[in-house]
Formats: sequence, structure tokens, C-alpha cells
Amino acid sequence: MILIGVGPLIGQVADSTQQKSPAQAVKRALLYPGSGQFYNGQPVKGTLLIGVAIGAGFLYIDNANKYSSYTGEDPSQKAQYLKLRNKYGWWIGFVYIYGLLDAIVEAHLHPFNDVMSEDLEQTKTEDEKENESKS
Repeated sequence: MILIGVGPLIGQVADSTQQKSPAQAVKRALLYPGSGQFYNGQPVKGTLLIGVAIGAGFLYIDNANKYSSYTGEDPSQKAQYLKLRNKYGWWIGFVYIYGLLDAIVEAHLHPFNDVMSEDLEQTKTEDEKENESKS
């Protein structure tokens, strides 16, 4: 529970233009889903991943408890609880793996926006402008 409150603080970096390290993104993403996204400067995606993982975790626990404490006569209802428990268990794993892979890719692509926003056309120097005006 402490990681959830402290995680966003750990994931923030003072200089957002600094190069992101994929190795550091992996270390953070292994803590819990979403912490790698916080490291990469994507707080919305990180919060979404945390929320989905927590929600799936609660639903997993709820269906596991219903399955283990079911005393009814209908075996199909107990099987339904087992099926839902397994489904939410898979979702937890999916979100965790997705968060890990996404953190690595985003760390590799971090400088992409800086590179793409550069002026690719060379601006004319003052001398070139003067030469054109004389012609």
C-alpha cells in the first residue's frame, strides 16, 4: 500500500528533457504496474495501469473468496466464480507485462519528440539573406 502512495514520487524526474534509461524503466516497472510510466513522464497512463491492476486484484480476491466459501447447491455457480477468478488473474498478469514492455519502449523512444520537433530546414543566415536581396 505504501508503494502506491510513494510510487509517483519515485517515478518523477527533475529534468524531463534528460535521456531516459530503459534499464531504469525496467527496474521501476517491476515494482508495480504503472511506475515505469511515471518514470517516463506519462502520469495518466501510469495512473490508468495502477487503477486497472488494483481493480482486477480486488475482483480476483472477491471471486476467490466467493469460490472458496460457496455452499450452495448449484455447481455451475461455483464454476462461474472460478472462471471469473482466473479471468481477473490473467488481467493482472496482462497489465503487469504490458506496463513493463510499454515502459521499456517509451524509454527508448523518449528523445523522439525532441528530434521530431527540430527545425529540419536550415534557416538562412544573415549573409545569405543580404546576398539574395542584392540579386
